[in-house]
Formats: sequence, structure tokens, C-alpha cells
Amino acid sequence: MEKTEMYKAPDISVHNGNVNFKSVRDAGYGQAFLRAGYGKNNIDQRYVANAEACRNLGIPVMIYWFSYALTVEMAEKEAEYAIAQAAKYWERCPIAFDLEYDTVRYAATRGVNINKALATDMAIAFLKKVEEKGYAPVLYFNRDYQLKYFDLNKISHSIPEVKHWYARYTSVLSSTELENADVWQYTSTGRISGVSGNVDLNKVYYDLFAGAEVKESEAESKACNLYIKSFQAACNKDGYKDAKGRELDEDGRDGTNTQYVRKKIALKTKQAGSSWNVGSTGALVEWWQRRLNDVLGADLEVDGKFGKDTRAATLMFQKKYGLAPDGIAGYNSIQAVFYN
Repeated sequence: MEKTEMYKAPDISVHNGNVNFKSVRDAGYGQAFLRAGYGKNNIDQRYVANAEACRNLGIPVMIYWFSYALTVEMAEKEAEYAIAQAAKYWERCPIAFDLEYDTVRYAATRGVNINKALATDMAIAFLKKVEEKGYAPVLYFNRDYQLKYFDLNKISHSIPEVKHWYARYTSVLSSTELENADVWQYTSTGRISGVSGNVDLNKVYYDLFAGAEVKESEAESKACNLYIKSFQAACNKDGYKDAKGRELDEDGRDGTNTQYVRKKIALKTKQAGSSWNVGSTGALVEWWQRRLNDVLGADLEVDGKFGKDTRAATLMFQKKYGLAPDGIAGYNSIQAVFYN
């Protein structure tokens, strides 16, 4: 059987560190899979930053939840956790159930044997909940799990619209494997621009994002920038006011009031001789550090203290984007991170 590859997509989690999704997109990977979390509502530490970046850059996303469920009821709750995270950014998108070897090992330490019947029933519970809420159900598995843990016929009978995300690290799939694979995770050692080190890569054979919708209407989506919105929230937290002494509306729009406040901001270090000591502090510095991590793939500690490392990363950012390299996060530098 032959299938036409529609596109390739990386799947990303905290284990990939700070990802520059603009570079990922510009390298030809216009879609992404994001781990939203795992187990009992543990949110992936990079999910919010990753989701905001994809949302702002117009990158369609499938999210997945790594299961540590021991019962059908727990699997259903995990679906609810995944849906809650997806719903922050998308009205509809694919959501995948990810049960792997670590799930089985964890269950054994709790006295639970995950056999084929239990794994199948947990998958059905998770995916039914996803479908009920208007999201597209996807099952992740490899060849071993297809044989030992998932009754694919039973799952497909219960959820006819389920799609298969098949993992096997090889150069070619057999015709039978390819027939069952809507998405093929073909390597765990891919290399792409924007991601440091190895990354899982997937070949997609169907319109994974048909019917997917962002949280707002298209017009609102274009007008609302989540980076600006989080900037406005940080300004309010640090006590900045507009020309009339009011807090900023956290609307994600770089309007007159936001620009007024932006002109008042100059995040920087304090120079003592040849040393650079901590200068500016607060929520805005934390916001700036997060954005530098996202854009540059840096590894700054997000501590709200503008010291020598933050200054060095600021200089790097300014040089990269053709700004005056003064090491100060001011009006133009802040504007630049709104859109990169």
C-alpha cells in the first residue's frame, strides 16, 4: 500500500528545552505536536511557552498526554486534564493518548498489572472523552504495544474516528504497518533548526488539523498577541500605569496605552567598574528572560533579576535582530520580541 506524505512534524516536550518555533516553522515544519502534561494533571514545564509560540506563529498543534493511569476512571480524568490545556488555545485540535513502557512500570510499583484488556479500556475511556468534547482522538502506540496492549479493532469499533500515531524507528514500514499508520513517528534522533539536540519527527498521511480551530475568531486571533498580553500582565504586576493612571487592559494589542508604558521601560544591569551587577528586578524582567529563552533557545534562570547573564543574552538578541546593541531591554527591543 502507498500513502502520500502530507508533511512532517516534530513532537516537543520539556525534554527538548527552549525551542525557537519561528526557526522550526521557517525550516519547513509548519505543524507541531506538543506534550501538554502527564499523569494527575502535571503540566509539561514548557507547554505554556510552546503553546503560546505556536498559537502566535499560526502553527497548528496536536497535543498529547503521557498517561500514568491505573484505572479507566483515571484515564478519563487524564483526558479532562488534556482537554483543559488544549482549550486554553484551541477550540478543536487533535489530542493523543500516550501510554508507554514507563506507564506499565509505574503501575507495577502500585500493584497494578496493565494487561491488554485494561490498556484497551483506558484508551477507549480517554479517547471517548476527547471526542465528546469536540477534539480529534488519536492513539499513540508502537508495534510491541499493538501486539501486547491495544486491541485496535475494539478501539476502532468504539471510536470509529480514532487516528493511529505509530512509532517505529526504521527507514521503511511494511505495507500492513503503513496501512494502520495515519501518523508515523519514524525517528527519535531528528535534527532541525530551532531545536537543540535530537527531536522526534513524524510523517503525517492525512489532514490531521481538519476542523481544528484556534480559541478566538480569525480576526481576534490576528489582533491578540499572547506575548503582548503577558507583557501587559507583567507591567500591571510591576505597577506601571498608562497616561491616565490606569492599569493596562490585558488585551494582547500594542495600542496607545501599551506603547506609552513601553516608552517608560528600560530593563538593565548596574555597572560597577568593569562588573555588571543586578539592576532591574520584577515581573517584567521575568517576562523578558522567558522571551529570550524562547527566541534564542537560551537557558537563562527566570528569576526576575537583570544581571550579567541577562544582559549578555539581551545583547545577543539585539545583534541578531539588527537593534542597537546596548544591553538594555527598552522600547524597540521589547517590540521585537512581540513578533519573534
